[in-house]
Amino acid sequence: MAGPGGGMMGGDMGRMMQQMMQSRMAAASMQPFRRIEGHLAFVRAELRVTDGQMQQWSAFADAVRTQSDRLRQAMQQAMGSSSGTAPEQMERRIALLSAHLEAMRAVSAAATPFYAALSEEQRRTADELMAEHLRGMRMGMR
Repeated sequence: MAGPGGGMMGGDMGRMMQQMMQSRMAAASMQPFRRIEGHLAFVRAELRVTDGQMQQWSAFADAVRTQSDRLRQAMQQAMGSSSGTAPEQMERRIALLSAHLEAMRAVSAAATPFYAALSEEQRRTADELMAEHLRGMRMGMR
């Protein structure tokens, strides 16, 4: 943006705008964590989980809740500061990516026995839901 002198906007106004944008981005990145129970209810309803599948479902849902909380904490730590040296910024990013990997592994471990307990129709629905989820994750990556 051009300032009064024709140059780029800087100084206090530029910093304030940057902080506002960072705050909005931080709030938006936390939205999925606020809606985890609703998302689990949606998945359970879409899959039409039966009473006989509840033990596997509960283990899966508990893993999702636990890992969601861990990821939320990791994101808050990573986003806590956008400053620092380049190596510090890279280390924060590595820590966040590692938390994502650990969460995916834990949820996958709980998903495997749950998926095995599903009917063929439920598996097709689960496959579609997972594909949609992964597409959404790619859209949010920068």
